[in-house]
Amino acid sequence: MRRTRIVATLGPATDRPGVLEAILDSGLDVARINLSHGTREEHVARVHCVRRAAANFARPVAVLADLPGPKLRALLPGPLVLNAGQEFTVAGALDVPADIHLTEPELLRDMAPHQRLLLDDGRLQARVIRKEPERAVVVVEVGGTLLPNKGINLPDTPLSIPAITPRDEAALEIAAAAGVDWLGMSFVRSAAAASELRAAAEGHALNVPVLAKIERPEAVQNAEAIVEAFDGIMVARGDLGVELPLERVPSIQKQLINLARMAGKPVITATDMLDSMRQNPRPTRAEVSDVANAIYDGTDAVMLSGETAVGAYPVEAVAAMHRIICEAEEHLIDDGRRDVFVPRGDIEDHITHVTCTLARETVADAIVTPTYSGRTARHVARHRPRALIVAPAPTENVVRQLALVWGTLPVPFPGQLSPGDDRLEAAVRAAFVHGALKQGDLAVVLAGHPIEGGERLPTIRVVRVGSSGQSCAP
Repeated sequence: MRRTRIVATLGPATDRPGVLEAILDSGLDVARINLSHGTREEHVARVHCVRRAAANFARPVAVLADLPGPKLRALLPGPLVLNAGQEFTVAGALDVPADIHLTEPELLRDMAPHQRLLLDDGRLQARVIRKEPERAVVVVEVGGTLLPNKGINLPDTPLSIPAITPRDEAALEIAAAAGVDWLGMSFVRSAAAASELRAAAEGHALNVPVLAKIERPEAVQNAEAIVEAFDGIMVARGDLGVELPLERVPSIQKQLINLARMAGKPVITATDMLDSMRQNPRPTRAEVSDVANAIYDGTDAVMLSGETAVGAYPVEAVAAMHRIICEAEEHLIDDGRRDVFVPRGDIEDHITHVTCTLARETVADAIVTPTYSGRTARHVARHRPRALIVAPAPTENVVRQLALVWGTLPVPFPGQLSPGDDRLEAAVRAAFVHGALKQGDLAVVLAGHPIEGGERLPTIRVVRVGSSGQSCAP
C-alpha cells in the first residue's frame, strides 16, 4: 500500500463527468475544498459527489475544507500598469479615492513607511513611502501589469486582523453544511488561533480536527507552539515563498515536517508540486524531484491545487503523483531511512516506539491499533514503520480523518464491545473482516486492555491471523 497520502483540490476540472471517479481510482485520499473560490452550492455539491463516489472504493476518503483567511487582494476596475519608480495610492475604504483598494480594509492601519508590498505572488514589488490619514502612498520597485483581485503580501507588516474573519464565518457555515472532515486555517500567526477556530467551528456544530497553514513569517517563528496547538499543519509554500526569501523554503519545509512528525501530527506539503500539469500531460523532471524529496523529508501527504481544480489533466496529475510516491517509497524501504528517532517523553511515546521496534524485528505484516480519536494511530505513524498500520476506529468521522495520516489504513470498529470481549482480539477480527489483514499475516496489536476500575492498561500482543480472523499464537 502507498503510505504517503495524496490531497487534490476539487474544482471545475473535477466537475466534468467521470473525472472525480477517475481521480479516486488513481489514488486520491483527501479531497480539498478551497472555500476562497466558488459558491456554497458548488462546494456542498462537490462534497456530496465525493461521498457518493468514494462509497465504491475500498478505502476511506477525507474532505478538507480550506478557509479563506485574511487573504489580501487588490480591488481595481481593470488592469493597472505600474512602472518602476512610479508612485500609487492604496486605500481601505472604497469611498476613499485611490489607485488600489484592499479586500481587508483594516490592514491599512498596520502598514508603515519602508515596509514592502508584494503583488501578484511577488511578481510586482513596491514599498510604502508615507502614510496619510486614509491612504498609503507607495512607490514601485519592480513593475508590471497588475490585474484585478490579485493577491497582496505584506511580509514586513505584523498583522492585527482577527484570526477568524467574516468570510471565514461564512465559509464555516458552508463546511458544516457539507459535513467536512478537516478544517484548514489560512495565514495562521500564533497558536492562539487554534482555540479561536475550534470555538468558531463549534458555533456551527462542526467538531473536526483543525490544520494550520504555515505561510507567514510569524508562523515560522511560532512553529513549535502552532504544531502543539493544532491537529496538523500544511507547508503552504506559495505564500510562504512570497513572504520569505525563496531560498529559505526548502529548509523551512524540512523543519516543519520534522516538528509535525515529532508531535504525531499529520503534515501536508503543498503548492506547485506538479504545476506544469495544468497545461501538460507530463510533469517536469524538477517537479518529480520536488515530490520525491517531500517523501524523503517524511511528509504525510502531498497536495495538488490548480493541477486538479482547473487544470487540463487532473486525472493524469493524480496518477503521476501516485507513481512518483510509490517509486520514492520503494527506495526508502530499501535504505531504511524511514526509521528515525522521535522524542520519547511520556509513556505513550515509549509504548509506540516499542511497538514499532517489535514489528520491525519480527518482520510483522501489520501493526493493529484500535483508536477512539486517531491519536494512537498518529503516534505510531510518526515512527514510519515498514509494517502497515491498521487503525480500527468506532466512528465514520474518525475513519475518514485518518485517511490523511501516513501509512494508516483505518477500518470500522464497534465502539462498544460485548461483556467479556477481548478488545485486541476484536480489533484483529475487524481488520480481517474489512480486508486489511488476511489469513497467515503476522500482526503486532497495541491497545488499551480493560482492567478493574474502568481503566485501560496499554497492552502489546503478537498474533498470527487465523482462517476466520481469529488470533493464533505466532
